[in-house]
Amino acid sequence: MNSRYSQEPQHPPYYLLTGLILGLLFGFGVSFLFFPVRYTNVPPETLQNVDKDQYRLMIASAYQANNDIGRAQARLGILREENVSGLLLQQAQRSERRSDAQLLLKLSQALEKVPEMAETGPPIAQASITLSQSQTNTPLAGGEMATDQPVRTATMEATRIVATRTPFPSPSSVSSLNIPFRLVEQKTICNPAYTDTLIQVEVVDKKEKPISNVRIFVNWDGGQDIFYTGFFPEISIGYADFSMNPQETYSLRVGEIGEVIQNISAPECQDGAGKNYWGSISLLFAEP
Repeated sequence: MNSRYSQEPQHPPYYLLTGLILGLLFGFGVSFLFFPVRYTNVPPETLQNVDKDQYRLMIASAYQANNDIGRAQARLGILREENVSGLLLQQAQRSERRSDAQLLLKLSQALEKVPEMAETGPPIAQASITLSQSQTNTPLAGGEMATDQPVRTATMEATRIVATRTPFPSPSSVSSLNIPFRLVEQKTICNPAYTDTLIQVEVVDKKEKPISNVRIFVNWDGGQDIFYTGFFPEISIGYADFSMNPQETYSLRVGEIGEVIQNISAPECQDGAGKNYWGSISLLFAEP
């Protein structure tokens, strides 16, 4: 039986849920697309690893330009990392560009030569006060002299306080430092596709497995340099190379106590058209 007072069926308030969803979507859209959060003046230590790598590379580029190791140390110290030299070396090994790897390696080597961080603060001049007494006489009527009370005067003396230094963490030890590597093979490479005249070095252990992070010393008349294996893993982790001047003669040693190879120079090569060009040298060193 129908009644004018009969209640109609109640429906859930779906429109409220729809409005809530639309409001959330609108809020997220405005926050992320139109007014995203922008971080400014954040300390470098909060950067992600990729951004820290870029920060170190910029410092290495600046050091290449001005050779100011003190400023480079101060900038790297902002990252609040330990073993800074070792981190630079690891980043150099990961670098895809050879130029970046050389910049990082140069800064890492410079930090190894400066085993202490920059001073914690500038020298402070502290003033100390020295009190001295002086006595004056004042003439009186009748020729008598009145003795005044001693007057204490202060003299400022500057004392220089030398700021202490915080020891810089020593870099991670390079592997195979005490292995007397020996030259087992030397070859001349004549490849006109090479744009550089190279000393190519490969270092292997007793089982002929390549070894990374081996330090190689190269010297010539009036100069010297250090480079490491492992920067070109696409070739071999035991591979390293050095660009030489065809007009120079070099000597080379692998490791701290390895055999010294003398009189290394660029060989003369000839292409198919009879044109002369400078070739490269390949040296294979092995653990005895």
